[in-house]
Amino acid sequence: MKFIKTESIVLKSRLIGESDKVVTLFTKTNGKIQAIAKGARNSKSRFLGSSHPFSIGYYVLFQGQNYYYVDQWELIHSFLKIDDDILKLSYASYFADVVYKLLQDDDRNINIYNLLKYSLLLLEKGSINNDLLAVLFNLKFVTFMGYMPEVDCCVSCGKKDKLMYFSPAKGGVLCNNCKSAVDDILYLKRDTLNILRFLLNYGFNNIGKIVVQKATVDELDRLMTEYMNVHFDKIFQSKNFLDKIKNM
Repeated sequence: MKFIKTESIVLKSRLIGESDKVVTLFTKTNGKIQAIAKGARNSKSRFLGSSHPFSIGYYVLFQGQNYYYVDQWELIHSFLKIDDDILKLSYASYFADVVYKLLQDDDRNINIYNLLKYSLLLLEKGSINNDLLAVLFNLKFVTFMGYMPEVDCCVSCGKKDKLMYFSPAKGGVLCNNCKSAVDDILYLKRDTLNILRFLLNYGFNNIGKIVVQKATVDELDRLMTEYMNVHFDKIFQSKNFLDKIKNM
């Protein structure tokens, strides 16, 4: 019988049978897997908390014919402050949804695991702007998936000056001379480009020390949303819901 012992983040769960749950875990060592938590719907079950969304736990799993099964479980972090805040809960749902929909089962990716973990921790802590955190999450996610945008030179001609536009389809910035040959261009302010470069170069390091205007964050959000839609051909309902909550 094959056993896996690993730290995991709960992406989502669903009911199965009268008392069990199928839990989608993003494991640190084995990527995304489906596991059955027997009796998890029972209030007295030792696996009751093992299916709680976004929680981090240490799981011992054994492999069955179609699913893994939770054999042992220990809570590491529960993110209770996120549970009590509908806005933060919406951001967390979006982060988990991106990982759930875009990663294949059993596809190990330690970079994305750490990205999700640290994004949730920062979201709960509330030390940085939530929208800026979401931009950074999207930017690092596409980078780890092999779609890092080009932000230092024109993707068409290679020039490094007058970079005033961005093409999601082309995968990066465009100069003023090359913009006319591309259909999906987005105007890019200088401040926006500078923040984009900063986030790519430094990631989570020093992100709490920078001050970014709301208009710049909004522009980055639109840019990264379009970029992900183009390269992954997915529309995330969780993002639409998040935007509605933000505008309430």
